[in-house]
Amino acid sequence: MPRLSAVLGTLLLLPALAAPAPAADSPELAHLKKDLATDVTAPNSWLALVALQWFADGDTTVGAAPGNKLQLAHLPAHAFTIRQSKGQTTLLAPATGFDPCLALNGKPATPQPLQNDSTGKSVLTCKGVQATVIKRGDRLYLRVADAENPARVHFAGFRWYPENRAYRVTAKWVPYNPPHDLHMRNVLGDTLPMPTPGYAEFQINGKPYRLEPTAGGDHLFFVFRDATSRSETYAAGRFLQTPLPDHGTSAPGTVVLDFNQAYNPPCAFTIYATCPLPPRQNRLEATIPAGEKRYNSPYATARAEN
Repeated sequence: MPRLSAVLGTLLLLPALAAPAPAADSPELAHLKKDLATDVTAPNSWLALVALQWFADGDTTVGAAPGNKLQLAHLPAHAFTIRQSKGQTTLLAPATGFDPCLALNGKPATPQPLQNDSTGKSVLTCKGVQATVIKRGDRLYLRVADAENPARVHFAGFRWYPENRAYRVTAKWVPYNPPHDLHMRNVLGDTLPMPTPGYAEFQINGKPYRLEPTAGGDHLFFVFRDATSRSETYAAGRFLQTPLPDHGTSAPGTVVLDFNQAYNPPCAFTIYATCPLPPRQNRLEATIPAGEKRYNSPYATARAEN
């Protein structure tokens, strides 16, 4: 026993071993995280959003004073009016005229028709507030960002699983001939017909699964949900963008699905985004503990369609 005691005593005197440093992200994942940080936390980003106002026909008044249809604290008392008629929005001055702070596309504001995000873009700015008209389905909305929004100022940071190469899978690409529409609902209840050129077929832990994407330019875009959404990842699902299949979208081939790059939609951070929800065929029973985790916010479990 004395010999054992001596050994134990020696061990207690040894310096504690440092915990191994977390492995560095791959360049692709590091680049994605940097881009997402800009999208989510910049002054006019998702975390800065403070309003999403639907336009009924007629006038929508906007400003800090009570009585405005859309009241925003960091704007002049009566900042501007937007009139909708027959699907067209027009910027109008209040009775007191435009405040000097108000700019439209970087120039002093004047009464004129406004473009929405499907026809161009008209950007109204004043005192760190930015407003744009967006079109979703057949409806027009005013989306407003405020750089001083507490959700942005006090953002607690992102959460990710450690990168795991086991969840970087090479999937079989099966084209549709001809392509057909993928009917995706968004959080506003609109159904969006979006062309899908085929599907990716792959295995997770030896079980087969498939996902249908939409195609845009040089990439595929997947909206999916897996079993981690019940407790660890955003309840409504995540996004994944990949390069095109090796032989293009119209021929059989392979496509790499790196679930380490699965990321949260904007709706994980704000109630004022209009995200698509995963179609039923993209709701997987597989558990995929890779990519971005649930952000600790009131929206983390919201908007999950049953």
